[in-house]
Amino acid sequence: MIVKGGRAYYGQAIGIALFDGRRYPMVAGDVGNASTYAYPVRLKVVPGLLACPPPPAEWGAVEPREVGLLRQAVRELAAEGVRAIVTCCGFFAAVQDVLAREAGGVPVFTSPLVLLPLLDRMFGPGRKIGVLTASKSMLGDSYLRAAGVGPGHQVVVEGLEDSTEFYATHMGGTRETMDVGLLRREVVAIATRFAAAHPDMAAMVLECTTLPTFSADIQEATGLPVVDYVGFMDFIHRTVVARRFEGFA
Repeated sequence: MIVKGGRAYYGQAIGIALFDGRRYPMVAGDVGNASTYAYPVRLKVVPGLLACPPPPAEWGAVEPREVGLLRQAVRELAAEGVRAIVTCCGFFAAVQDVLAREAGGVPVFTSPLVLLPLLDRMFGPGRKIGVLTASKSMLGDSYLRAAGVGPGHQVVVEGLEDSTEFYATHMGGTRETMDVGLLRREVVAIATRFAAAHPDMAAMVLECTTLPTFSADIQEATGLPVVDYVGFMDFIHRTVVARRFEGFA
């Protein structure tokens, strides 16, 4: 077998672009924690990336600087040999199409929000897809449209604004310690109220990269299918690193 060199890194099929300067804890289950995965990942902090850009419909004549930083990061990750690229915040759905064009054929997955049209088709008409997001006030129609959500899709949104622990460390919070048990209880309580308010909800999508840590808890409390970053990243990894089957018939 002959293999090709010329790169600094090998064996890391998934590249993950991370914010710069974030100091909040990332426990197992968080997209930014390498122990979340059963396979190696390439974690890449993007220098100067401090916030998410708005959707293209809001750009005006000048492209936001964050978009240029992400373009460069995607090109670098592709050149470093990753087979798929993921971003570190669900609001990067705003630039899904932009970044996919930069990756030279490497698949890009910015956000679970881009799965909403697929989930709508999976569950059929008359059922809602719930989105649990870091900020309901931020996740407006322009972000949903950028993710591919149209007028015919039945999507309802709830945020984590009632979680004091989440907002102490995220979304402008500066505390560097986190009570994981308290955050778990707050997230599950919000998700449970959200599901109860929409008895026709078919599944719950977790927008935020912190929330996969609590997916099993949310599913146990609500009884719903739960869709998060890490579940789809596992699918992507399985797609770009195909499994060989051994057994018998």
